[in-house]
Amino acid sequence: MSYAIVGFGKIGQALAHAFARKNIDVTVASRRPPEALAPQARAIGATVVAKSLRDALDADTIILAVPFGEHREVAKALSSWKGKTVIDATNAFGVPLKSWTASCPPPSSRRRSPALSL
Repeated sequence: MSYAIVGFGKIGQALAHAFARKNIDVTVASRRPPEALAPQARAIGATVVAKSLRDALDADTIILAVPFGEHREVAKALSSWKGKTVIDATNAFGVPLKSWTASCPPPSSRRRSPALSL
């Protein structure tokens, strides 16, 4: 099982710290190039590795920790998300509820998976 965190702001970094505490390998990516993230990633722990968005999306489990408005751009980065487990940690604060609900898939299309214990 491989993990990636897309978004390396406060939420993404907090999640990276949780993975590092448990000694779990995790890839981190953001709008910035991996070279810009690498020093912060190394400072968090040896199991946290910065990669490009495209490389990060090769992971089995992807945690979205981007601002709400950015999730559509991330979605376009893969032609198919089939077989991926996606955990939504986006921040929709300040986004009108109508906009938020229009972006959500219907409940029947959501797949349930066991929770990751960090």
